[in-house]
Amino acid sequence: MIPGGIFIFRQRFTTLTETQQPSSAPAATHSEATANAALANHKRRKGRTGAVARILPFILCAGALFLIVRHDPSLLAWAKAWPRLVHPLLRMLLYLGIGLLVGLAVEGMGWAPMLARMVRPLMRFGNLRDESGAAFTAAFFSGTTANTMLMNYWQDGRITQQEMRLSYLVNTGLPVFLLHLPTTFFIVVPMTRTAGIIYLSINAVAALARTIAVLAWSRIRLAAAAGLPQATAAMPESRKTTLQKVLDAFRKRFKRIVTITAPVYFLMYALNQTGVFEQLRDAFSHWAVTGLLPVEAAGVVVFSVAAEFTSGIAAAGALLDAGTLTTQQIVLALILGTIVATPIRALRHQLPSHAGVFTPRLGLVMLLQSQFIRIASLLAVTWIYLALA
Repeated sequence: MIPGGIFIFRQRFTTLTETQQPSSAPAATHSEATANAALANHKRRKGRTGAVARILPFILCAGALFLIVRHDPSLLAWAKAWPRLVHPLLRMLLYLGIGLLVGLAVEGMGWAPMLARMVRPLMRFGNLRDESGAAFTAAFFSGTTANTMLMNYWQDGRITQQEMRLSYLVNTGLPVFLLHLPTTFFIVVPMTRTAGIIYLSINAVAALARTIAVLAWSRIRLAAAAGLPQATAAMPESRKTTLQKVLDAFRKRFKRIVTITAPVYFLMYALNQTGVFEQLRDAFSHWAVTGLLPVEAAGVVVFSVAAEFTSGIAAAGALLDAGTLTTQQIVLALILGTIVATPIRALRHQLPSHAGVFTPRLGLVMLLQSQFIRIASLLAVTWIYLALA
């Protein structure tokens, strides 16, 4: 009986000693539990996102069909659907495909670190990683490519969702303005001359202010979230992949983009044809000129909102040549037209691509945030211009 008692005593003594001795095991166990919980939450969110992505296209198409059939079923006829729906949608998907392919090629062929090095000091200020820097550089050439790169980096776990959203907002500032500046400049300046130069200058200052402000906010948010600056490590050199792997990734992700973008675009087409956007334009355009500008300036705002951007510029040039409005009034009318028209155009033209590249919910939220910041920056810079003029 003694040997058995000795064995029991040793076992109890060992157990008691292990519980009393300080050890790093609880901390390790807690860290593992936290990591496992985060992984489980990620899988649950991914599962819910996958379920929504499978159901949402059918809901969007059903809603679009309901609106069209109720309003005018002839809109589904090929003679009307081809120029207004099918052809623009195919063109959008072509641009999206090109942007996605370029983004995958930049990442897969190892060019991203080279792009990141160009703007590394600027990204360091915002505590952004080199991945965000590569997307920032790409945004000067293609917004779709930059968005695709950010989404790929987030899905691969190389940046957080918060950094992806902040990087997107940074890219919608100065890069987007400079991307469209050549076309805009040769439309605005010849027609409106000095007023056009002031108008473009206000937009340029507002775009620069947006980029700097978001970088400053990113510096605070990302440092606070991690406790340390996140951008202390350089982007690892990407291992080059084969063209076949790039094409395989392209087919997989482009299929997902199409299944979301096409239904969203179909719904935007239905809302536009049933007059929803027209009612919004009319309401906002009349609100914008009430008590702010002379009656003659209403034509500039209405043409900028109800028609295309060039129509508003042409109306402004005609009023300027006739001496009906002053340069300052033309500038203010163009700014108001931009503030009112841009969010509506963004919903019509950018929401389908954003919903495809990102998730539908995330794409909508990011698009609305960028438009809010754009409007706020334009109002602030315009107020400064009026105060100094």
